[in-house]
Amino acid sequence: MIKCAYRTALVAVSVVVLSWFLPWLYSLVFPDGSSDPFVSYSPVADAFVISERGDDDEVRIYDMDSCGVSTGRIYTKEERDSLLPHVYFSQLINRQQLPDSMLGKELTMQAFRRNQWVFNSSPRDVNRRGASVYMIMESMPVRFELEDAKEVFRLDDSVEFVKMATNSVNERRGRRFSSVFADKGFVYPARDLSANVTTRKSYDEGYLIADAEGSVFHMKMQAGRPYLTKVSSADSVKATKVFITENVDRQYLGFVSDEERNLYVVERDGYKLVRLPVGKFDPASERLMVMKNLFNWVVKVSGRESSRWVALDSDNLRRLGEYSVVYGKSRVQEVSEYIFPFELSFTSAYDSYAYPRIEFVSWRALYLNLLLAIGIFIILRRRSRRYMITASVVTLVFGIFSFIPFALIKD
Repeated sequence: MIKCAYRTALVAVSVVVLSWFLPWLYSLVFPDGSSDPFVSYSPVADAFVISERGDDDEVRIYDMDSCGVSTGRIYTKEERDSLLPHVYFSQLINRQQLPDSMLGKELTMQAFRRNQWVFNSSPRDVNRRGASVYMIMESMPVRFELEDAKEVFRLDDSVEFVKMATNSVNERRGRRFSSVFADKGFVYPARDLSANVTTRKSYDEGYLIADAEGSVFHMKMQAGRPYLTKVSSADSVKATKVFITENVDRQYLGFVSDEERNLYVVERDGYKLVRLPVGKFDPASERLMVMKNLFNWVVKVSGRESSRWVALDSDNLRRLGEYSVVYGKSRVQEVSEYIFPFELSFTSAYDSYAYPRIEFVSWRALYLNLLLAIGIFIILRRRSRRYMITASVVTLVFGIFSFIPFALIKD
């Protein structure tokens, strides 16, 4: 009886370990080298310019019209540089091919850098669980340089500040902030908060906050005093996720996602919420990348099965076009589905939690499972009939993960 229990426990543990280790080893030995192309929008051709690496390790460059349909034109790298002066301005300057102006805008190194930034958001960051206290920096320090945060605050049913050095409550500051929050109509508790608490930036904009009713507020601390402004938006907009940006041009405060999975940008002047015509976006399951330049924005929304790029005009955020890619299964992935009936993982690119989870279940592995079950039946033919049948049935279900321990474990 003890021997049977020991063998059962050993097989069970082996199945768990092998269902994690073997797919990981397979992906390490046979890496899937597929990746998204580099997509930009050309103000010269008024089209998407796509650069992707081919099998011959050469970069193929071609363009797409505003509907995402290939025009059939293929460019050299030098031609590509001229089509994308906002990306390859250094190359054009070195070759003395950068024009003085384009579309009524002066083309200088300073103009490109002043109007260029990139924003990224991933589900792993969004789904991360953090503490219910938030560090706050002084947005108007006595000296020119930003200083490390000295206090944290809570937003439960009021605003409470705590000094980190002494772990004591700053009641005076808490009352001042709570009074301002009440005057502005803030509803507790906060749904989401976003800040970039670091001194490695040129200025501090504090926090973007979504309250319990989905209204968006901008809060920061200036010379120890509260600053709170409500962002203007339609009553139907219920924010669920906010992202602060603090970009070099200071034109926008950040991005907002609502209950309908629409994406908005917060304009700094006037504190208005402007909807971006980029389609639906779910921060909890999709990645977001915004690449802004002097002429346009390229907004990339990518999920498990597809990616899409939407180009917007930098001046008025008008939609210029869309390009999309639907992911197909690579040869490496297809082969793995015939080998492994499922894959066990303890981490994910979509959250920061560590717990066992089944990544996929493949019915194609039943062919190999059947052969392995027959093999175990033959290997264990000298064992008891009950053990031989049980091992064969288990191998039919778990495949190679149970075949290995059954074949190796001796009496």
